[in-house]
Amino acid sequence: MQDATESYGRQASALPSPPDPRRWWMLGVLSLALFLIILNNGLLNVALPSLMRDLHAGIGTTQWIVDGYALVFAACLLTAGTLSDRYGRKRATLLGAALFGVGTLIALAARDAGQLITARTVMGVAAALVMPGTLSILVNVFPEAERPRAIAVWGATSALGVAAGPVLGGALVAHFWWGSVFLVNLLPVAVVLVAGALLLPESAAPVPRPADPVGAVLGSAAMVGLVYGAIHASGEGWTSAPVLGSFAAALLAGAGFAGWERRHPSPMVDFALLRRPAFLGAGAGNMLLFSGMSGTLFVLTQFLQSGLGYSPLRAGLSVAPVAVAVGAGSALSPWAARRTGPRGAVAGGLAVSALGILSLARADNYPGVLLSLCLMGTGVGVALAPATDAVLALVPPERSGNAAALNDTMQELGNALGVAVVGTVLARESGSHLTGGAPGDRVAAAAPAGFTAAAAIVALGAVLSATLLKGPAREPAPAPVSAADSEEGTPPRPPTAHRDAAA
Repeated sequence: MQDATESYGRQASALPSPPDPRRWWMLGVLSLALFLIILNNGLLNVALPSLMRDLHAGIGTTQWIVDGYALVFAACLLTAGTLSDRYGRKRATLLGAALFGVGTLIALAARDAGQLITARTVMGVAAALVMPGTLSILVNVFPEAERPRAIAVWGATSALGVAAGPVLGGALVAHFWWGSVFLVNLLPVAVVLVAGALLLPESAAPVPRPADPVGAVLGSAAMVGLVYGAIHASGEGWTSAPVLGSFAAALLAGAGFAGWERRHPSPMVDFALLRRPAFLGAGAGNMLLFSGMSGTLFVLTQFLQSGLGYSPLRAGLSVAPVAVAVGAGSALSPWAARRTGPRGAVAGGLAVSALGILSLARADNYPGVLLSLCLMGTGVGVALAPATDAVLALVPPERSGNAAALNDTMQELGNALGVAVVGTVLARESGSHLTGGAPGDRVAAAAPAGFTAAAAIVALGAVLSATLLKGPAREPAPAPVSAADSEEGTPPRPPTAHRDAAA
């Protein structure tokens, strides 16, 4: 009888603890932190003309002001995710939020381009520390039944940040000076620091992984090369020396990273994941979704100004309904995943999004644009949460920070590649239309080709997801073992969490 009591006690301790009643407040804090760092990807773009004038900065310098954030952000994500698993996700998130505030203050005080580039670099490092924690803490505080809904909110927040950057930036620059775009960071940073310190739980890997500085350097170098080449490919050409050199450096660093990590006792990236059809389907779907969305918004903001004659502020506001559509799609996402499984939700959402983007190629007035944006946003919202959930389902909770960072890295790479690929198509087509005409007329005439390219990218994601992502995102958790079972000598089974997606 004593053995049965001890066995039952062991089983009770293995059962999952009740969910934290404050978890939805925690999600609010995590979503605010995520919104802030995604918002800053596009917040500064509309301020470039006045910034160039006030800081006497040339085009090359302003590229570093804008791109420095994205480059450092993408380069540090994998390392930041590993560090958060090792030292604590709450600690990394709060440290990143504080550092983001420091970078914002440096930007507000900047008097020359060099100081502003420094500020954007600091903010990029900070964003990399924050972003993996927003997803890995979510995974650890929400029970499996509620997790899809929570990830849907997380995904909608990310898409909202993409759409809100140009809108908010345009409104501020229209009424204030260029530095006002950074003022919006201060209140969210303060809220995240205070509320996060009070609400967020600390979690980390139970057995700290050994440090891997060589892997961190090689992985960061590979990401810098990829993102830098993608950012500059549309402007300088895919065959230009800087772009080819950047991709070659990324290839060399990536090969070195893969070779080093395969011999490391605790690699930053589990390369077995790359051979899993479920990971490839969900990860590629996620990356191509962000790639198509970023490429679409890149073309659309130009089309609204060149083709429909909108001001920059009006063009930004006209794009805003996509955020509402993403929210609506995110609300439908858990229902769609339950009814069709992750494959149906991800592939179906991507297909709807591709259809919406393709319909933009035929839109010649704002009602047509609005309908297309609603289709695109709804598809994004439906697909994003189950794709993200399927990626995280492939790793145990103690590696959730690293998996979240890998997911986020693919999204950032998708953003850069989308603008690069679609921008290249737009530049090529605008050169073949209305030779000698105004640049705006050429861009408006070439916009359908850009939208078609973006739709093709998302459609490819739908095909890959439908082909590779099969079965449920997680195996069902085993039934609790009763005391009677324990008395008969049956060992208790640990609860299932983050199991494979069936392939």
